[in-house]
Amino acid sequence: MAEQLSSKPDAAPAAAASSTPRAAGAPVAKDEIDPDLVKLRRPRPKVGMVTAAGILFLCVLFWFRLGPDRRFGASAASPRAVDIGDVLSGKIDTEQLVAIPAEPMMAHAVRASTNWGDLGLRVVPARGTGDRLWLVLSGDSLAPVTEQPLYQGRLRRLVDLPFAADVAAHLARHPRPVFAPPSAIRAAFATGTLRTVSGDQVTLRDSDEVTVDVVDLDASTVITSFNERQPDARVWADKLTQAGILSSADTAPAQHAAETARFAVAMSASEVADKLEKAGLWAARVEPVLRSLRGTWGKLRTSPADRLLIGEVSLTDVQVDLVGALVVRGVPAEAFALVTSEAPATYWYVRPISLALLVLAVLFAWILVRAIRRDLLPAKLA
Repeated sequence: MAEQLSSKPDAAPAAAASSTPRAAGAPVAKDEIDPDLVKLRRPRPKVGMVTAAGILFLCVLFWFRLGPDRRFGASAASPRAVDIGDVLSGKIDTEQLVAIPAEPMMAHAVRASTNWGDLGLRVVPARGTGDRLWLVLSGDSLAPVTEQPLYQGRLRRLVDLPFAADVAAHLARHPRPVFAPPSAIRAAFATGTLRTVSGDQVTLRDSDEVTVDVVDLDASTVITSFNERQPDARVWADKLTQAGILSSADTAPAQHAAETARFAVAMSASEVADKLEKAGLWAARVEPVLRSLRGTWGKLRTSPADRLLIGEVSLTDVQVDLVGALVVRGVPAEAFALVTSEAPATYWYVRPISLALLVLAVLFAWILVRAIRRDLLPAKLA
């Protein structure tokens, strides 16, 4: 009890000392908290000039890069019917939904894909446009085919597509076949520019390969069908030998199946057809044999007026139906592309993103001005 009473007088001076204001610069005990440190505020974060300028640059860059998508998203939802000639002449503005009557040349399609295992897209030239109009179709070969040659989609410049460089590189590595009649071939001897059956004009080099499929007048194929009277290939060989079609030394079939046999004959198809008819062998038919002849355009250009030189073979114009050529054809710089899988409604998000970019650009432009005034301009004298 005495100890408790004696401690009370000592507590009052301690409380009085704690309520006494501390003198400025007075030392702080080891176990006490310095009140001056508790009152300090952290400085507000500052955005530097480099950060503000970088973000402003990115906002402006992406705003301009979204320009084509923004224009297409704001275009009419219904396609505008246009003529293919107006498109090629530049009379039709890009980045809008159009409908174009075109015929794709599927044999010249180039597959473009951005993901492994994805069907991607098929980039196909339109017939008669000289590779100046390409149709970007679905990569799915089982997709519905357009019943009428009218394709609708987004009209763009081919060079603006993300896979344009890959398509151009593929076409530069792989020659494409073109075909022309003998009259067009002779017309191209002087100029080197060939007008193909598709209406395109291509430039040929002397090293370009040319090929011709001609009917061999000294060979044909007889296809026989087995029946009760001629049940197998041996019986058919005897019948064809008796008809004067096969020689007795060569009666083996060239190909044998369960119900048919094929025999190679050393005479023209017209002769064989006459002999089959005279012999009454109605269960057999004859097919001509085609020979593929290869040469170069440089050799073909030296042909005389009445013959065509394909490699080491000389042919008359009557023997040749079409001449094929493998030509490397690049993509014209002014080529257009019709992306059939895009519609304005799918770009609804471009406007909000563009608005957000504008707001950020204005904000960081103001921050950049303040940073320049703070860090570069001299402070005003008091």
